[in-house]
Amino acid sequence: MSTTPDVSIILVGRNSSKHLASCLDSLSSVEWGEFTGEVIYVDNASVDGSTELVRARCPDAKIISNSSNVGFCGACNQAIRASRARYVYLLNNDTLLLPNSIRPLVEFIDANPRAGAAGNRLLNPDGTDQWSARRFPSWRNALVGRRTPFSRYFARSSALRDYLYKEQMAGTEPFAVDWVPGSCTLVRREACERIGLLPEDLHYWSDAVFCIRLKRAGWTIHIVPTSPLVHFEGEGTGRKTAAVRRWLISDFHRGAYHFYCEQNGFGSAHPARWLVKGALSIRAGLLIFADRVAHVETANNGGT
Repeated sequence: MSTTPDVSIILVGRNSSKHLASCLDSLSSVEWGEFTGEVIYVDNASVDGSTELVRARCPDAKIISNSSNVGFCGACNQAIRASRARYVYLLNNDTLLLPNSIRPLVEFIDANPRAGAAGNRLLNPDGTDQWSARRFPSWRNALVGRRTPFSRYFARSSALRDYLYKEQMAGTEPFAVDWVPGSCTLVRREACERIGLLPEDLHYWSDAVFCIRLKRAGWTIHIVPTSPLVHFEGEGTGRKTAAVRRWLISDFHRGAYHFYCEQNGFGSAHPARWLVKGALSIRAGLLIFADRVAHVETANNGGT
């Protein structure tokens, strides 16, 4: 039997020991079949005992401890360089692995030589779909996206259903998509290395930019609906202060700007960059204002 594993499971954490413990415990439920795996954990300067927890729960894991926060993509790239497997599995720590979370992904990519990446069917804790299949967004998705305020009122609109591949996700057959979230992506090592790993200058939208680069290099990207994974979305970094929430809103829109420019090949002097930047800045400002109002009302109501 080869000593080289098939899959390197890559986890990144920063003061997220609560979810990290559950994620590591869920590893025992994974049905590997004929495949093998290793775990690589990168800690971004946690002070909550995360590193010690990984040593206790997963003694065979490789651990990289950073003295400062190098970001999610930077930490993932450290782990990819330290990994040995044919595939790297980028996994958020606020997830729970299920028996079929990994093996169907490996089987699919093994059977499809041009497949560069494959993602899970993400589920909310209550078992409902989190919609992990994505098209590259159009201007309509600024209003009707996966988590925009209008989406609850237009859940059956063509803009939303097409964006999230809702018809295809209802089936069981793997299907090609534009991009998959970085919270649960199995990536062929060759494809990952060919495009220069993950974009470290981005937080939000880094997964979409990564997938653009994969597709331009000739690789395909897929969702495997029979490979589910539970995701406690947004909880992997713990409780968020007002400053962090507003930074995340700003960073989301900064990432969207970089994604849109890369998707459309806009150079630094392209006039459309300014229009896009202005529109996204206005949208971010409105959301930050709404966040302030919502939390003022919550405080006035006694925190309920």
